[in-house]
Amino acid sequence: MLVSHSHAKHPANVQFMPDSQVITSSQNPFFRHCLQLRKNRQRRKAGQFLIDGEVEIVRAVQSGLQVQHLLVNCQHALSPGLRQLLADYPEITLETFSPQLIGRLEYGQVVGAVIAVAQAPSLELDTIQITSDGLVLVLDQIEKPGNLGACMRTAAACGVQAVVLTDPVCDPFNANAIRASRGTMFGTQLAVTTASEFLSLAMRIRLSVFAARVQSEKSLWQLPLHQGAAIVFGSEAWGLDQRWRSDMVQDFTIPMNSKADSLNVSISAAVSLYEAVRQRLNVPI
Repeated sequence: MLVSHSHAKHPANVQFMPDSQVITSSQNPFFRHCLQLRKNRQRRKAGQFLIDGEVEIVRAVQSGLQVQHLLVNCQHALSPGLRQLLADYPEITLETFSPQLIGRLEYGQVVGAVIAVAQAPSLELDTIQITSDGLVLVLDQIEKPGNLGACMRTAAACGVQAVVLTDPVCDPFNANAIRASRGTMFGTQLAVTTASEFLSLAMRIRLSVFAARVQSEKSLWQLPLHQGAAIVFGSEAWGLDQRWRSDMVQDFTIPMNSKADSLNVSISAAVSLYEAVRQRLNVPI
């Protein structure tokens, strides 16, 4: 156990966690460990990451993610939802911190937020299931965590079978990615692989692959998305490179007014995924 608890003086008229001890020292090993988990390198080394917010934490637990610790402010009472969560999952340990320390752990200066420490799941391609009739979102070399989270949220709303990150630049467990997804990323199959490995899988299971580009002779509205489809989007800066040029990949473009030549990747993904949903529901334009 990394925790070395110390007692704090309790202000008057404040409701506390029952039978809890409060971490008050910035030299506490567990506090220092959690603080380091804000860094990508340390997250990878420890195989753990932080989840901010009650909604996100509950969704993570309900998805089957292994949440190990719940970090709270000693001056804030647990919500009924979190009390129930701890009752239902007794393996989650409750750790209380002084306001000063929890403030240093909070992401984005959200005062009063709860934080969880979770075990990072395997993101190997062979740990998820993709079928020839599935709808798959592929994000290649995506750089911005906020865009990744927004794409994950749309993917969940559209009921995609999986989201695959090929050669990603950003960490999928970055706090901004989790927040932008509102925790929906935990309920969607997610894998990290290379472009070549994904294309090999698509060829093996006969999954059609469609690649979004700024210029193409075929528009989004002409694609046969009512059957199995993997829709691929490139990085915010450079789009898709030559790795996605092959006989099995069909390029397409999203039609737009001549005053605009591109859309944010999360918007492009949303437009395309909802077109696939529309086709699958056989809803006329």
